Amino acid sequence: MIRKSTVNLKYANAGKLQKVHTTAIEYQRVVNLFIDSLWKQKQFSGKFVKNTAVESWLSARLRQAAAKQALAIVKSQRKKKRKTKPKFNKLVMELDSRFVTVTQDLDDSTFDVWVHLASIGNRIILNLPSRKHTHINKLTGDEWLLKGSTRLRITDKGCFIDLFFQKKPPAIRTQGKPKAIDIGYKKLIVSSDGEFLGDNKIYEKIAGKKQGSKAFKRALAERDNLVNASCNLLDLSDTKALYAEDLKNVKHKSKGKIRKSFNNKLARWVYPKVLSKLALTCEEQGILFKKVPPQYTSQRCSSCEAICKSNRRGEIYKCACGNIMDADLNASLNILHLGAYSPQVSYSKQVI
Repeated sequence: MIRKSTVNLKYANAGKLQKVHTTAIEYQRVVNLFIDSLWKQKQFSGKFVKNTAVESWLSARLRQAAAKQALAIVKSQRKKKRKTKPKFNKLVMELDSRFVTVTQDLDDSTFDVWVHLASIGNRIILNLPSRKHTHINKLTGDEWLLKGSTRLRITDKGCFIDLFFQKKPPAIRTQGKPKAIDIGYKKLIVSSDGEFLGDNKIYEKIAGKKQGSKAFKRALAERDNLVNASCNLLDLSDTKALYAEDLKNVKHKSKGKIRKSFNNKLARWVYPKVLSKLALTCEEQGILFKKVPPQYTSQRCSSCEAICKSNRRGEIYKCACGNIMDADLNASLNILHLGAYSPQVSYSKQVI
């Protein structure tokens, strides 16, 4: 399994950072030249770019890296079935050990991370200092190995290096019980064990901020922290398998179908972050993580399996069989049955 950790290069002096910025701009230009060439030649597959003759002061090695990145961009565009030529607008350089060497924990240094950047052209060699943080400290031990690939990024927040660490995943648990979760807007996570984690108050807060303002960005960061905190609170100590709905395009084309005020809040709902966070957590703990089809999970009775849309009334699910419970808890139980107990469950049950 692979994990990413980002270090900030803000500790480097202005001159060094300017050289990094100049290199990134030239790299962006070269990537776009390669994209133009690939699109013209209709080269949408393969591992190597046929023609790497691009005029630039970048080293031949770095131009090869830019060509590889351009090919990946073109492939992605075609995979998404987009017919327009892509444009590379980011200052992002995908680099490997030929260009970047990372040194940690030097005894005679004020900084505990040094990024050595070389072989990029114009005889530029840079040593960029940085500092460790909690996340990178977690990944530098316990059998994690630093990979040779890195990503240099320049954004409006500064200059960063993404480091990638690799570790052999633990064996899948054979002891424990299956568990399922329902991911919702009003209640972030409801488990089949009756855990209720997170609420929608943060979305109300985000909706009250002016988009793009500092307060808006702080609210978004607070939302992401709450997502992580809620996922961390989910008890997986006795779990061997975790099931969740395979949610896709939940917010797609919702504009005009629901109230504008609610749509503004729904737009900030980040269920993919929950799925991603839990998938990573399960991988680290040796727990099977599986997504199941979402059809009828909120309409099906977890007791008698009857499907009736009108049984769900707001936060309550009430079935004619006598089953009355929280609607999201009912959905999580259906997800559990679908994933763990009835993997071949049929949707041919009578729909009322």
